[in-house]
Amino acid sequence: MTVRIVPVTTLDPAPDAAALAQAWNDVLVATTVATMGDDHDAWSLASRRAREASTSWSHRYFAAVAEVDGADRVVAAAELMLPLHDNEELALLDVCVAPEHRRRGIGTLVHDHLTALAREAGRTTFVAETAYLKDGTDPGEGFLERQGFALAQTMLRNDLDLTDLDRTALTPRNGSATAGYVIETSTDDTLDEWLEDRAHLQRRMSTDSPVGDLEFHEEGWDADRLRAQRETTRQSGRRAFESVARHSGSGRLVAFTQLQVPTAEPVLAYQQDTLVLREHRGHGLGAAVKAANLAALRRELPQARTVRTWNAQENGPMILVNEAIGFRTTATLREWQRRRG
Repeated sequence: MTVRIVPVTTLDPAPDAAALAQAWNDVLVATTVATMGDDHDAWSLASRRAREASTSWSHRYFAAVAEVDGADRVVAAAELMLPLHDNEELALLDVCVAPEHRRRGIGTLVHDHLTALAREAGRTTFVAETAYLKDGTDPGEGFLERQGFALAQTMLRNDLDLTDLDRTALTPRNGSATAGYVIETSTDDTLDEWLEDRAHLQRRMSTDSPVGDLEFHEEGWDADRLRAQRETTRQSGRRAFESVARHSGSGRLVAFTQLQVPTAEPVLAYQQDTLVLREHRGHGLGAAVKAANLAALRRELPQARTVRTWNAQENGPMILVNEAIGFRTTATLREWQRRRG
């Protein structure tokens, strides 16, 4: 089988480019379904398009194309992700070979192509992910080990069944002071008046959250970068719910959490970042902002059935908060890292 690697763009509406992008995304979904079943977390094409347009990251897409049954077919799909504002030694690789075309050297061919491009861009640390359902496996792990990757962090995917949730645990606290803090909620993403403090919280998210053995460094966030992220969320066809804790004494935001919900199918909500500043921990703020956000979600989108979150295995305090709310582990995500020799 002769395989050629071609660039893919989701931003070109021309029929040939759009057809290639759709076939490329179909392979990404198919490979995820092969491991995760229907309960998967593959990105939609709209989300891929919004990511490609991002100014914070370079998202470069590639398809491995070969002749199959007399016609050109996408036999593997890949993405190279490069941070543009910080962690500029880092490259994230995603290589997905269609299940029926595995064990033919296609994955290695695509991996080597992405690695060469990353090195040309000056990247020296490479990260990839695997995922599998609880008690399952991911064949990609053996592939990554053969490429020289080592396990760097394990994440637990935890789901909350909203249909079985105790509503009394979600009493809205919006505007009410609790032991020196006020919980505020927005049902339309990060409010403009929050941006300065939220940028500080986002910077601290990159330093205060557990990262295992991953070589991540502090990220630089400001109001403009948050605005760009907000626009990416909207272009992805998602609605964002966000709750924050304001310290009554200083008036500053000291904790936040965010949920994102696909507007086309608002059944499964995705938990995004949650952070309580170290110096304000021990006051139940993590549970308080999550409860306020879940209450807003139930109020605004009663059709939502599940909330999905990911937690570092070593992040015991946040796991305990989630378990108290009712989250249960359904899958595992693992981060793999390779440093350039």
